[in-house]
Amino acid sequence: MSDVKSAKRVLEILRFFAEEQAPASLARISTALDLPKSSCLALLETLVTEGYAYQTDGRYYLTSRWLREAQAVASHDQVALRCRPTLEKLAQTVGETVILAQLSRDKVVYLDVIEAERVLRFSAHVGQHKPIHAGASGHALLAGLPEQEMQALAASLDYHAFTQSTVTTPKALARRVEEGRKRGWHVNLGEHQADTVSIAVPAMLDGALLALVVGAPMSRLGPEVDKIGAALKRAAAELASLQRQ
Repeated sequence: MSDVKSAKRVLEILRFFAEEQAPASLARISTALDLPKSSCLALLETLVTEGYAYQTDGRYYLTSRWLREAQAVASHDQVALRCRPTLEKLAQTVGETVILAQLSRDKVVYLDVIEAERVLRFSAHVGQHKPIHAGASGHALLAGLPEQEMQALAASLDYHAFTQSTVTTPKALARRVEEGRKRGWHVNLGEHQADTVSIAVPAMLDGALLALVVGAPMSRLGPEVDKIGAALKRAAAELASLQRQ
């Protein structure tokens, strides 16, 4: 197995456990990844030796070393660091979960998250990936792209229907993006999870296209959409002023 292919397989193992969220046998992992048992075993044993995984009762699971090193990297992300004061101010203003997001190929990735200090809240974590078509963050990021680039990306997406509200065609997605542009912010009413709302706006910092997002339970945020949208626009303007300094 080449070094490049091995690296790809290690990332697939990481994603497997992120979705599985439980220890798994060699047979289960190799079947899920369509990988020969011998190759899968070699990769898992390397992870165990290096301290990134452990084995017990014939099953494997990842250690917290992944988390510690990911947090160390995230804590020095220069884009996230520069945006952090704006996110903190926004979180204090709205009292809900605030997210900084960016495009990562055909997904949205969360660069920074400040979760609301409430029992019932919108939960998210740094490094989390979300589908572009099924959320306000993706719609806002599409709105920030040049039209031709936006259309090309929209045409390439896998339009899985997570709920009855999910847009499922490029045409419907383009319509939703345009609605958000005209409104000034993008709204997701249960498109990815039926009981949640997210509101987002595109933002720019040092040439990087970002999305500022506020998420909350639908029961609480629904009546506050316009107020949250206005707060997001102010936060995006603040980031734009940073890149001029």
